[in-house]
Amino acid sequence: MNIFDPTCKSKKSLIDVYLTCKSKPPVDNALQLLVREYIETFGNYYYIEDRWWGDQTLTWEQAIARAWKSRRQNGKMHSHQCRVASRLPYGLKVALADRMQPEDFKDFQSLYYWKKSIVERIKGLGAISAYDVARRLGAWLRLEPVVVYLHGGTAIGAKKFAVEGETAPISAFPKEIQALGATHAENFLCIYKNLILNSLP
Repeated sequence: MNIFDPTCKSKKSLIDVYLTCKSKPPVDNALQLLVREYIETFGNYYYIEDRWWGDQTLTWEQAIARAWKSRRQNGKMHSHQCRVASRLPYGLKVALADRMQPEDFKDFQSLYYWKKSIVERIKGLGAISAYDVARRLGAWLRLEPVVVYLHGGTAIGAKKFAVEGETAPISAFPKEIQALGATHAENFLCIYKNLILNSLP
């Protein structure tokens, strides 16, 4: 059973369909229930966040600075970067010194590899910061992940499905998670990493 209502004729994303359709289909397994809870809680998360990170009134350099500073619209530091806040200015400095331009990136993967190369040059930063900054800057560039990046809590959640490595195709996960798409799947696996074990059939 699909977690989304097939009677809803919207051409939006599956998450948008779920959030806007009035009828909610029944769930028939625990993983489906977790995904439904995720959608109801976080379904609009990236839409709201990316209006800030992807603000097209920013110049390229301003977009880079905003992504690295990791502060949301309310001025608060993103929780993922609180522990490494003192290292972020170094990341910004290196990023600007690299003089990369928007046309240098044809897909999210190339953007991620650039950010990964930056954090590898700065002690104290790691894969989570590389992904987060790349995803924020990707919002400005209109580039989205097409595979699931496995790091931190996401890697722990993925292991529950015997999926390991640096990245994984969305097809490596159950259909319930596939329906979320790569970006939301990464977030779901991290948030629900401690509950997924009991969700498997």
